[in-house]
Amino acid sequence: MTSRAIELRVAGVVFALLAVLFVGFPEIDLAASRVFYHDGKWAFSGGNWPLFELLYRGTPRVGQALLVILAGGLLLGTIKRLSWLHARRTTFGFLLAAALLGPVLLVDATLKDGWHRARPATVAEFNGPLKFTPAFVPTDQCPKNCSFVSGHVATAAFVMAFGWLGAPAVRRRWLLASLATATLLAVVRMTAGGHFLSDTIFAWFATYFSLWLTEWAFRRLKWLPPSDK
Repeated sequence: MTSRAIELRVAGVVFALLAVLFVGFPEIDLAASRVFYHDGKWAFSGGNWPLFELLYRGTPRVGQALLVILAGGLLLGTIKRLSWLHARRTTFGFLLAAALLGPVLLVDATLKDGWHRARPATVAEFNGPLKFTPAFVPTDQCPKNCSFVSGHVATAAFVMAFGWLGAPAVRRRWLLASLATATLLAVVRMTAGGHFLSDTIFAWFATYFSLWLTEWAFRRLKWLPPSDK
């Protein structure tokens, strides 16, 4: 079994165990959010932490800019005279497809708008009008752009894509970088009452498994060579 196959199996097991944990013990989400909620206020509110404000405002714009860059690279890569871009057109296509499938379609268009989970700042446990519901339980508490899962964290997690097709050591470094950036954005969103802990954890997995699906499709279509890593 290759190192990548082992990695996928481990990730699948961890995902399943965490899903069972948060569904079986949803109070974990409430307890984690209470860490950042004191005297009726969230730790990060009203732009009181400039760095967090920059990360909150800037992450979606970085994601949008990345989509434009990848689309431009793919388009320019069709021009043979631009040899550097032409040689990497498949990589640009892979990254663009993975970004669209994961953070855009799965996270923003499907989960956030389809699960209708209320955000921490809006649930009764934190003086809001809505009902708290566990992760993975569809509800009707939020009409659009809801809590499950975090778009900011999914976007930050996409850092892993830049080493996805590389050698095992390179891949591991980018996966670790992804965990670090996703954790940072998770803290940013949780301190503002924007997301529960489970929203941030499963946002990382949404990006991770979307990259696996994109790679599988590209190899199936023979746009990428078979992997032996």
